Amino acid sequence: MKSTILIAQKYGQADVLEFITNELPPLSAGMARIHVKAAGINPIDARRMTGEFKHSPMPQAFGTEYAGVIAEIDPNNGIWSVGDEVLGSGGAFTHATVIDVPITNLVKKPANLSWAVAGTLAGVGQTAMTIIDEMGPAKSLLVHGGSGGVGSITIQLAKEKGIDVVATASASNQDYIRDLGATPVVYGDGLIERLKEIHPEPFDASIDLVGNEDATQASLATVKSNGFMGSTAGKRLSSSKIQAVWVKKKPSNLKYVVERVADGRFSWVVSREYPFAQAQDAYRDILVGHTKGKSVLIFD
Repeated sequence: MKSTILIAQKYGQADVLEFITNELPPLSAGMARIHVKAAGINPIDARRMTGEFKHSPMPQAFGTEYAGVIAEIDPNNGIWSVGDEVLGSGGAFTHATVIDVPITNLVKKPANLSWAVAGTLAGVGQTAMTIIDEMGPAKSLLVHGGSGGVGSITIQLAKEKGIDVVATASASNQDYIRDLGATPVVYGDGLIERLKEIHPEPFDASIDLVGNEDATQASLATVKSNGFMGSTAGKRLSSSKIQAVWVKKKPSNLKYVVERVADGRFSWVVSREYPFAQAQDAYRDILVGHTKGKSVLIFD
């Protein structure tokens, strides 16, 4: 069986992306072979493409989440069969037509979820659950970059726990933040003053999903001295008080979020869909930012 894979041979903008087609080796024990139907695009993918975030040698592949159909699997696995519709996580290789993933990472795709939605939940769901777990008990939370994928789910998980949430976003996404249950604030000049006006009491916790200096300074100025301040940006920040949060992949956490999206308890937006052949356009748009919800590659 062959797979067409999105790769980059060098760092750069979206025009460095190209497709290669390889013959796949025999399926290894403990793995499932998946025909990909949809795969979400995350900012980390674009940052790896440009070289801002480097953790693997060239050439490199991309994508950390997917939804698809099982094409091959050990028939004695006891749970899954060829033809089952699934979703889950991968390790920087899901932007491809066929992928091999550990059987233990598979989560059943609810029948009422579109491929586009199912293919965009693994990364954000598990990252948001990691944030909630690591910040510990809190009554108030500041989310920097609340309109993106991780922000959207983090807000709803926090509200489910009764946490008062304030979230920053662009002017065009203020209503979306409000619909998610958080108090919206426009980022940019004067952010600290606006936050203190809207939420005079110091926050118990903050999470930076953007990774810029404005977010760092706003957290330092508005969060309790002993409060949790985290960042998923994966870059060096100006203050060591902001601790890095790295996603912990846990299928049970993913299933928790998937069930809530499927039954309508959580709102979820896939704002941009791109055919796999137009991956360069998708990555180009990701670099611009200001995404509401998530972008996704769709496969034939």
